[in-house]
Amino acid sequence: MSVVRTRWSSRESFSLQELDKKDTAILKGLAITAIVFHNFFHVLGPVRENEFSFDPTRFWVFLQNVVRPETTIQSLLSFFGHFGVQIFIFLSAYGLAKTHWDDQESWTSFMWSRINKLYPMFGLVLLFWTLLAAMHVGFVQLIKETGLGILLTFAGVSTIVPGQGLPVVGPWWFVPFIMQFYAIWPMLRRLTKRYGWPALVVLSIVCFVLSLVANPILAHWSISLGMTPIGRIRILCLGIIAARFPIRLNVFWGVAAFGLVILGSANAIFSHVTSLAITVFSLWVYASMRPFLRRMRVFEAIGLCSLGIFLLNGIVRVPFVFFAHSSFSQLALGCASALITFLIASFFHFLLESETGWPFKSLARLFWNASLPPFQVERTRSTSE
Repeated sequence: MSVVRTRWSSRESFSLQELDKKDTAILKGLAITAIVFHNFFHVLGPVRENEFSFDPTRFWVFLQNVVRPETTIQSLLSFFGHFGVQIFIFLSAYGLAKTHWDDQESWTSFMWSRINKLYPMFGLVLLFWTLLAAMHVGFVQLIKETGLGILLTFAGVSTIVPGQGLPVVGPWWFVPFIMQFYAIWPMLRRLTKRYGWPALVVLSIVCFVLSLVANPILAHWSISLGMTPIGRIRILCLGIIAARFPIRLNVFWGVAAFGLVILGSANAIFSHVTSLAITVFSLWVYASMRPFLRRMRVFEAIGLCSLGIFLLNGIVRVPFVFFAHSSFSQLALGCASALITFLIASFFHFLLESETGWPFKSLARLFWNASLPPFQVERTRSTSE
């Protein structure tokens, strides 16, 4: 049995292979929290992110607003919060490389297992959104306006169909993205097993050049490779390499990655490595704070419900955004929107996971444990076992 270290100094190096299920849940919790607040704040103020397109003036607008105390939090999350998606992409590849590396199942069986994991929650959230939207425009009109887009999103191909990149609920673009990644996962695994990590580096470079050349052309059809595994392959490859090969992070990696994030935010040339740099920097920060963060069970609880939160936050935020006008109301309503999103997602999650019906007991236990000191939680678990 391997023993996970609980004490670590920022001056030492940390092996990414040491990340366990608890670490990944906490990372998901931190990432989805950043994403939820980003999705709320970035539609309200002047600060915009460089995600699917790049504009150097956005960084200077960010600097002008982040120094104002009343808009510091909103500016930070508006500009950088979307990078939480990179952590999810990294962890998706990392998790498969840890748990499905030696599987002998067929491609069909693997894809069906992924569908069974993702689509029950997506279907439940889609039903929730349909009921809310139909109350405003009517069910027939809703199907006419959004039916094709929803079908393409559900089929996992909307991001490669002209004009269908962003679905009716913006964050749902991640559903076809992740299904496309699952579809090519067996190929990535065979490639790595045969040629090692250098093959993934070469693949990342080839896909980067392809994206650089193709995106301006595909933009005429409203298609962005940034919404497909081709445009994010370097993060996927990093996740596989981190899981299967000994990568160690230290302070030098952290400082260098942070420098590239700043350069990439202001300069178009360096912007192409920003997503990779922010992932490395985030992992280094997590490693530096790991002993403390592993005791904060609330982020672990949020991480366990991250799929539902990801799918729901674009729906729940709408009425709160409508009333957010001042800096204070933005913070207050953003927190309220996030809390309600977390609660609904938790309910949906345990509704699907519970074997005995309505999951009030499981839901209460999760948040009760999140509020207990670590030693009390361990004692409770030991008693129950």
